[in-house]
Amino acid sequence: MSDDIVTAAELEKLNPAERHELFEASIVTDLDEAPQQLVEEARTRVQQRVAESEPQRA
Repeated sequence: MSDDIVTAAELEKLNPAERHELFEASIVTDLDEAPQQLVEEARTRVQQRVAESEPQRA
């Protein structure tokens, strides 16, 4: 995953194909490449929502 930041001014200089390519390159599909803090926060939120949606056991 790249840490490059593209400003709005830089995006405006790109043509639609270049913007699309930049967007597609920014998508991370491998959790090992994603920031681990982000992965852990997402995992925690998902686990909380699952727990909240499960019927409460007596």
